[in-house]
Amino acid sequence: MAKYALEGCSCGTPHECAIEHILIEKGALKKIPGLLQEAKAGKPFLVMDPNTYEAAGKRLMDILRTAHIDFSSYTYPSGDVQPDELALGRVALHFDPSCDFIIAIGTGVINDISKMLARNSSRRFMIVATAPSMDGFASPTSSMDAEGLKVSLESALAWAIIGDLDILAAAPMHMLLAGFGDMLAKYVSVCEWRISHLITGEYYCEQVAQVTRSALAACVASAPLLKNRDEQAVANVMQGLVTSGIAMAYAGTSRPASGMEHYISHLIDMRHLAFHSNHDLHGTQVAVGTLISLKLYEKLKHLYIDRQKAIDKVSSFDVEAHLEKLHEFVGRSAESMANLEKQDKKYDVDKHAKRLDHIIRNWERILTIINDELPSYQSIYSLMQDLGMPTTLEEVGMANDLEQQALAFTMDIRDKYIASRLLWDIGELEY
Repeated sequence: MAKYALEGCSCGTPHECAIEHILIEKGALKKIPGLLQEAKAGKPFLVMDPNTYEAAGKRLMDILRTAHIDFSSYTYPSGDVQPDELALGRVALHFDPSCDFIIAIGTGVINDISKMLARNSSRRFMIVATAPSMDGFASPTSSMDAEGLKVSLESALAWAIIGDLDILAAAPMHMLLAGFGDMLAKYVSVCEWRISHLITGEYYCEQVAQVTRSALAACVASAPLLKNRDEQAVANVMQGLVTSGIAMAYAGTSRPASGMEHYISHLIDMRHLAFHSNHDLHGTQVAVGTLISLKLYEKLKHLYIDRQKAIDKVSSFDVEAHLEKLHEFVGRSAESMANLEKQDKKYDVDKHAKRLDHIIRNWERILTIINDELPSYQSIYSLMQDLGMPTTLEEVGMANDLEQQALAFTMDIRDKYIASRLLWDIGELEY
């Protein structure tokens, strides 16, 4: 049995995560020599950038030297590392093949690149978090920019995740808030998971959903204390982000942690890659996407479903024209999304008719799920505003008047049933 597992779940699916150690505590950095000894790691390879070197790398190197542990390292020349072929190629060229273990010192991009390096070199690896800013710590995939496209690639799962609260609490405030923003997304993700289960029959596990809800509740309860860098509030965010990753591993899907709000963030990133527009940290973008999603769900609760209107709208929907608009919106990334639609056929008229029947028959249950899972837009807006977080698309790199288009194009990123697809199904999606 894996160390992190849910036993005897009523859904009948085994829930396990193969991470060996998760340490989120003060002084956790000092325990790394003992962990390396347990892992029988003879010589680790450290990956960092100038910022993460100052935050934790220098300290860890001193700890390893004191413990008489030999190591090699590579520090990127700039703190602005992009998750692309160039960055991965650089660290691969500097990789010391005599090293049998990889330590990623950093969050986000350093984590993603190190996971790819670990997979490609068949080494185990450990993450030393320098900020609780995203929920990819426990994920076996890396978010990379490949030839101008944003892709999720299979990589390595961490052997250990280290969150030293002395380091995390000192992280830049915008990174702390980005991590909290990534946690806010879980309201929408769990809600949409339940709705999809009802409409499409997609697999859903209530016990896994509850794991996510509990972690989210702890984060939100202590959120006001983040402004003061309260260690328990920081620990709650870091634990929540790791728990979200574990929940995804339990479910075998990203459903417990991401929904339409993440797709809004992906669209901002795609436009940045295509048109060099501004963007922000993933979690910050996701938080704004959560606000937009909550506003949309509040609108949805007051809609009346007109079956004939929905059928007429879908019958007249021009997929090719839609994909042309998508290309104008995100550039080259639209090509992969168009190819995905050829496989998924989510705009198929017959498939729509079946979904529409399910929606109409279960509309009251859908509204109950929305009311059960989602806080009000105003409550989350006020919380984010109080913390000094961005609350509009414009603040994270996309013009506010593009909101309707962004909502519509979230339908095309993955074959995942989300709010925009529900609105399209009932003939209420406008852009």
